[in-house]
Amino acid sequence: MQFTTAFATLALGAVAVQAGHQINFSAPGCDNAIMQVPGHGNYGTGTYDFGEVSGVIASAAKGVQCSQDGVPCSSIEFALNGGVSSADNTLISPHKYTGAMSFTLIGANPGDKGPSATCDNPNCGPDNAFYIDGTDAQSRFSSQSQRQVNDANAGINLSITC
Repeated sequence: MQFTTAFATLALGAVAVQAGHQINFSAPGCDNAIMQVPGHGNYGTGTYDFGEVSGVIASAAKGVQCSQDGVPCSSIEFALNGGVSSADNTLISPHKYTGAMSFTLIGANPGDKGPSATCDNPNCGPDNAFYIDGTDAQSRFSSQSQRQVNDANAGINLSITC
């Protein structure tokens, strides 16, 4: 009996230490919004809590059907994990500008605002979106447009406005 109680306490403690990440996704004015969370499925707008997630893509548009990969829509890509979390707006083809994209990485402490980026027109790169300018294939990987935060429990507020 004591072994079972000790094991249960240890297991509960291990779960309590696991990183938690909140995602707040909104798409005002859009009639199509989808967020693909690898290993968890597809979601619409809303607030969600996950453990570590990578390769997430959220997309939205009005009058255009976005695939689970965000094509051909405005899309925000991100990863939230116990180390460095990151996010970026993407305009790399076949993604197209279908609405203003904005995100803010948030810390575990309420009100702890982190790095953010807004892309409010089809030509907002390279500081605010990954894109290809036609002269250098490496421009798509511009570190200027990616935002990062080192917070074990980082979350993200993201919005695509149509």
